[in-house]
Amino acid sequence: MSKLEKTLPRGSWFDDAPRLSEREDIGDLVIAVSQLEADLTGILGRNGRALSAGLRVVDAQFAEVDNELRRLDPEVNIERLRVYVEELRAAYREYVTVRTTGN
Repeated sequence: MSKLEKTLPRGSWFDDAPRLSEREDIGDLVIAVSQLEADLTGILGRNGRALSAGLRVVDAQFAEVDNELRRLDPEVNIERLRVYVEELRAAYREYVTVRTTGN
């Protein structure tokens, strides 16, 4: 099992943070992170062109999540979410390295 598979939660990360997911001021971020989780799950086990296409989708979704994080009011305390996104990013990079180099 890859680090990416171990890092992705069963269900959404927000299932363990219901108060955060219900905040109206971060609704777009909740959607972006949920889509990122789905996109990451979607690349697992892909090969060839399907993997390449999936990686482009994931890269674009990470950019969307980063954009939503930048838009947040600095007063919004979502440090756990930021850590989670960085853990996903690190696991994704490792997965890409293994899948694209064969090591």
